[in-house]
Order: sequence, then structure tokens, then C-alpha cells
Amino acid sequence: MLVSEVPALRDYFYPVAIGADVGVPTRVELLATGVVLWRDGDGVARAALDVCPHRGARLSQGWSANGCVVCPYHGWRFEGRAGRCVEIPQNDPGVPIPPKARLPMVHCEERYGLVWLCLGQPRIGVPELPAATAPGYELRLEFVERWAASAPRVVDNSLDISHVAWVHRGTIGDPEQPRISPFTVERHAHGLTFHLQYVSKLTDEQRRNLGIDGEFATRDTFVDLLQPFAFSAVLRYANGVEHVLFKGATPIDDATSLFWQLAARNDAPDDERWASIIAMDRAVTNEDRPILEAIAPDFPIDTTVEVHTRSDRMTLEYRRLLAELATGTP
Repeated sequence: MLVSEVPALRDYFYPVAIGADVGVPTRVELLATGVVLWRDGDGVARAALDVCPHRGARLSQGWSANGCVVCPYHGWRFEGRAGRCVEIPQNDPGVPIPPKARLPMVHCEERYGLVWLCLGQPRIGVPELPAATAPGYELRLEFVERWAASAPRVVDNSLDISHVAWVHRGTIGDPEQPRISPFTVERHAHGLTFHLQYVSKLTDEQRRNLGIDGEFATRDTFVDLLQPFAFSAVLRYANGVEHVLFKGATPIDDATSLFWQLAARNDAPDDERWASIIAMDRAVTNEDRPILEAIAPDFPIDTTVEVHTRSDRMTLEYRRLLAELATGTP
């Protein structure tokens, strides 16, 4: 399966940019579709297909004026709420603007410090993350970066706990403890959930970050695939500390994705400890990236193509979920 082959994927929201970076017209790509982002006169993020209806110029090469995006080719101005053209400089005064002079607008929302887009008709809104607003939790953006790996490959890796002992043997994994606890996988309308226990190796940095002594720590992991390419994972330790990851992969095209990750904590880290927490999450992520970027982007949703074991149940169910989206069958 390539993401371009599944029209249903256009009906979900994906983060495409850090909100603070959006101001003047900026081009982003989602599912091989160019989109222009800008802010209107009220500071609201707006999005439209990155093409002027006049002669096809890229609006992202233009500029903003009074909350409108201005085409760099002929100066046509388009407002942000409905994408209507409000000025054609070449027209004589009083000449009406053609009704077709309108931008194809894209659903756009701003949450968690990110700008989210949906190219189609939303099946569901921007994913909800309870830890973002729960008392006692603080949410921080860790990173947003372009990876040469397909979105389903990135998310599949995140659902696959059995790789941790090997890929992450330099940080949290231990090849001497490759087995994972029994678990069940449950499906919901747009994703799946599972819970298991995992023995994590502790580095000196983790011991400081978590307030735990010893070489290992058993953690409860609660995973919820919220949408096809977005999920949350609550990592709960015996001392009550919760490290909540909210992350996913925005499909830029068939072979490229925008990897994004936020983290929430309930133990009130100061800025210095947050820097250490983010550095640790970065180290773990850097171990995944070269593996995923070397795997072919075509993601097998036919479950007979690969070999599966008991520990693959969550990723096997993920393949079934994507197969249902691809074929339109429940």
C-alpha cells in the first residue's frame, strides 16, 4: 500500500507546520498536494490549495496584505475565510469579480502548537490528547522533522514494542530481555488500543529524569492509535511518573513523512530537566530513523505477505485497519 492509493486518508487531520512558524504565505505538502498557509487579519491560520485560479501560479510565492494572500503573478488578492478573490488590480472600478475567482480552501485547525490540515471531508477532528489539558500535566513540543520514510512505516514501528530490545539497545532496550508481557488488542472506530508491561533499561540520564534508582524499571505502556497516522502512548512507572508521548507521521508523499512528537509529564520538570527528557527522547528516535529510512515505502496490507508472531498482534491489526480503509470495507 502506498498512501497515494488510499483516498480515505485524505479525510483525516495531520499536522503540517509549527504554528509559530506560520505567518507569511508558506507552502507545505500533504499527500503529494501543495497547500499554502498564511494568517488572516485576525491572526487565524488559513489554508488553500497552492494554486491561483487565474493562471496557476503558486500563492506561496506571494505575500500577505491585510489578511489576504496576494498572488505574485498578477496581484490578485484572496481573503482567508472562504477564499474569495476581493481584488483584481487589472479590472476597471466597478467591474464585478468572477464568482469562480475563489481558492479551494483546506480544512485548517491549530492545536497543541501545530497547524493541522484535512484535504477531504473530516471523518473525525484533530486527535484529542487528555494530558494536554489535564491538571498537573505539562505538554511540550519535542520535534517536527522531515523523514525519508513512509508514514505507515513510521507508525507501524511505534506500535511494535518487540523491536525495542534490539533497535534501542543503546538507550532503553535490553537484548537479554526480548519478550513482552501478554496483551490484547482492541479496535475502535478509527484506531486500536493495547496495554502491556515492559522492562526498560535505565541510563544515568533516565534515572535522573524519572527519579528511579536501579538498572531497570518496569513500566506500564498504554497505547491508543487515535487515527491511522497519530497515536498516544502513556508510559507509567511504579513511582507514579507518567511520560506521555503524542506523535505520528504526516504523509508528505508516498516515501516521505513529517515526523512529529510532543511529550507530557506529570512530575513538574523544570527547564533543565525538560531539556534532558527531550534529549533522551531524541536519542531513542535517532535509533529508529536509519532503520525506517532504509525500508521500502510500500506498506504490505495483505497479511499473508509477511511472517507474523504473537508479539506482532498490534502491528498485524494495524495492517487490517489500513486494508479496510484502502478497500472501503469495515
